[in-house]
Amino acid sequence: MGDGVYGIDRTLCLPPSVSLYMTPHAIIRALSGFHGQVVVLKEGTKEDHTCAGWIRGGVIDGGRQPLIGLQAKSVCRLEISEIEVRDCTYKGFHLAGWYEINLSHVRCNVDLHTHYAPGSIGIHYENADSLVHSAVVIGYETGVRSDASSNDFQFVHVWNFDPDQGPMLYCFYCNGHSDTYNECYADSPTTAGFYMLKPFQRVFGCRIYYSRWAADNSGAGVLVGPNGTHGTYIGNYFFADKEHTLAKEYDGNLDSATIIGDNSRGGVVHGGLECRIPSGGGGADPMPPLTVAGSSFRLSPQAQPSAGDQGEVGEVVWVDGDDVAALYVKTSKGWKRARLE
Repeated sequence: MGDGVYGIDRTLCLPPSVSLYMTPHAIIRALSGFHGQVVVLKEGTKEDHTCAGWIRGGVIDGGRQPLIGLQAKSVCRLEISEIEVRDCTYKGFHLAGWYEINLSHVRCNVDLHTHYAPGSIGIHYENADSLVHSAVVIGYETGVRSDASSNDFQFVHVWNFDPDQGPMLYCFYCNGHSDTYNECYADSPTTAGFYMLKPFQRVFGCRIYYSRWAADNSGAGVLVGPNGTHGTYIGNYFFADKEHTLAKEYDGNLDSATIIGDNSRGGVVHGGLECRIPSGGGGADPMPPLTVAGSSFRLSPQAQPSAGDQGEVGEVVWVDGDDVAALYVKTSKGWKRARLE
């Protein structure tokens, strides 16, 4: 499909065996009063493992209507790349196929002065075993949502312009079992950058910037629901503005979570700073006990014992004061002292 604007008043349906190639300035535009919910639909039969081909290049324009830009249903082995979905205020990409529906170098954005539709999602995955690489999402209630499993998201930047587009509640709504988020940017959430609802998810090298429009000292960088256990979080960065500070880096159920190597900008993140290596616990999927290899480990000394309400059960501290030198352990009945000979 060559450069130019192609106005349509109803859904463009692509059969399983048909690919769509557009030049960079080809635009498929939903006309005012569009009939249907989806601008471009790729649909097949779930039982067929045949490659569904390519959708590549150009622009899908929803005309600032509450539409889905591109939807894939009951297909697999579909590659979607180098395409922009513009001004579809309900959903940009809705992938409800089977497996291997991959996105790369895509963009879905709503006009900065247009409010999104209620319940809107930029990229919504309901199929498994798929890859998302190099994507930008702007202007939705939820940036990226996964409701399947074993999907990998890499280099995905999610944000919005809050006063006009509406608040982005969650940048990444992680309802997929054992998904991975690598070097993604959760930019300007008002509730949480990552909302973890299923277990065994992994977040590596990501940035979370709390919304500059949201209430001060509120929100969470990573919010973990009751079933979002066994997560792994390594090398993430949390930051905010001084007038709109972040209440917690991590909040919720951190059972069997591994949290290592995170950092944040001083003064704008108040709590939830965690460094955890799980040992035991984990319910039906227990973690092995922690083993420290090597000849020794070192505790940093403090001058006085911790107060009764400080610390967590199981915490060990070393006090090196003259008459109080000892190891102290926080138990369910308070701090207990171990004598040092």
